[in-house]
Amino acid sequence: MRRIQKIIRYLYWLIVPTLVLTVGLAIYFLPEPYKFFQDYLSELGAQISIKEEINNQISSIIMSVGFGFCAFISIVISILYFANDFQYKYLKGSLGLVLAFGSSLTAIPQDKGNLIILHTIGAALFILGFGILNFTLQLLRFVKKHQEIPEVRRFDYYLDASIVVLVFAVIVLVVAFFIPSEITKNPILILLAIIFQKIVLIVDCLALLVLDLDDM
Repeated sequence: MRRIQKIIRYLYWLIVPTLVLTVGLAIYFLPEPYKFFQDYLSELGAQISIKEEINNQISSIIMSVGFGFCAFISIVISILYFANDFQYKYLKGSLGLVLAFGSSLTAIPQDKGNLIILHTIGAALFILGFGILNFTLQLLRFVKKHQEIPEVRRFDYYLDASIVVLVFAVIVLVVAFFIPSEITKNPILILLAIIFQKIVLIVDCLALLVLDLDDM
């Protein structure tokens, strides 16, 4: 069982460099300037660049391959959960499938004709699924490790509690700004939604890196 836990943790960790490499290469090959905290990540995957309408096939392929690989990793993690006797295995495995589904739809270019709705749904599922998966793992970890509040609260107690609160907070904020921005198209709400899209990914990647074997 310990071996499977190690494999799952390594697979979770693999998502982080995959996302970083995917986004970094897509920005590098984007034929127009990309403003990290002013442009959606989806713009990197468009086949034709959003602002200057230049061919963007290289970045589009990079985004599709990168998110497709994230979907593959998530499916493997889900299978490992379902096939082994883990605590909360069905919950964790199901959240992995949500992340896989979101990743696979995000891999569809946002300007691919009528498939834009699928891309939008996928991007929302990926951001929220990634956040909720991370929050669930962190929360279960916190509850398991601190079922009884210790008389002397050590550093790890505050670290665990802070990560749980932080991950939950960024999920709430990205939802609070994204939905109204899509409805109203208010430029301020859109900017806040873009900013928190990036923040939730950064926070989730950092939170994944601090998971230990017992969190699996």
